[in-house]
Amino acid sequence: MIDLSSPWAQLAINVLVGTVAGGITNAVAVWMLFHPYERRFGLHGAIPKNRARLAKSIGRTVGARLLTPADIISELNRAGLRESLDARLAEFIAALLAREWGPLRTLLPPAVVLELERTLGGLGPALAEGYVHEVHSPGMEASVRAFVARARLELAPLPMSTLLTPERRAELATQAATLATELIEEGREEGKRSARAKIGDVLLRLAGTERTRNFVERTVQDALARAGERSWGDVLAPVDDDTIVAWLLEAARSPRAAELAMTVAGGAAGAVLEKPIGRVGRWLPDDAAARLAAVAGAALWEWIEARLPGFIETLDVESMVERKVLGFSTQRVEELVRNVTQRELDVIVRLGYVLGAVIGLVTFALGELIRRA
Repeated sequence: MIDLSSPWAQLAINVLVGTVAGGITNAVAVWMLFHPYERRFGLHGAIPKNRARLAKSIGRTVGARLLTPADIISELNRAGLRESLDARLAEFIAALLAREWGPLRTLLPPAVVLELERTLGGLGPALAEGYVHEVHSPGMEASVRAFVARARLELAPLPMSTLLTPERRAELATQAATLATELIEEGREEGKRSARAKIGDVLLRLAGTERTRNFVERTVQDALARAGERSWGDVLAPVDDDTIVAWLLEAARSPRAAELAMTVAGGAAGAVLEKPIGRVGRWLPDDAAARLAAVAGAALWEWIEARLPGFIETLDVESMVERKVLGFSTQRVEELVRNVTQRELDVIVRLGYVLGAVIGLVTFALGELIRRA
């Protein structure tokens, strides 16, 4: 039998009791970090009890120290996001430039097309008003005079045949005949015409509008054919600059010109929606995609860096993290903590056993010293 009164037996008992007491105490302390989940018999786990404070502390730490704009920008640069962004942007721009685009009407949503039609439709009167204001401005006559002088100097040595091709002569003759018949019809106002003019009207009616049109067209074609054999300098020599300037100003300042400007402006604005865009890259150099991507990438990244601090502030990361942690169940919080600290918690329990054994040994030694004293 073992003699429990022997010093060695007492030493073993003290060390054993101390070891068990220390280990169990630390194990209970670790267990009580999470348990009980709900308050029972006056006991409540430290983490479940202070869950709101823990969530607030984690949110404050993440929002104020871990997720700062400078840290995020630094991490984005380190992770190579900018290089990836530049590469994707270059691919995107290259695809845009190489694609065959249809008209804007088919590319834009119907609501946007309708709004554009309204906006472009209102450009006609505005452009016509601007045109009228420009042609009646004080500097218009000087501009026209300079244009006439420059045109006379450049056109003088050129033969008219370079411009008055057979097709163009026919087109001009047709337009002149149409304009002449329209002017004749518009000028027939009974109260404002002389007897001679009225007799001419009767003769024109007898001849017929179509015959009159054909006569004017043949006459203009013959005149243009004879003019094609001469140079522009010969044709324009009998007419001085003042006369040409007066003609141009009168034509530009006429109500008909303003009406024509409004019609052309409205038609051109509407044609913008109907005309196919085609491949944009055909108008640009071969390296346009890379150059545009380099410029756009730098500007985009600068914009991100400038807007990121304000964006993070509006996110309120601290509150987001706090709400997220509060949304976890107590079991989930315990799992998260144990996944990170389980090794340290096990060390704490083992350290409890070791310290308990040491305390048992020290207690035995002190008891022996006291007994022998």
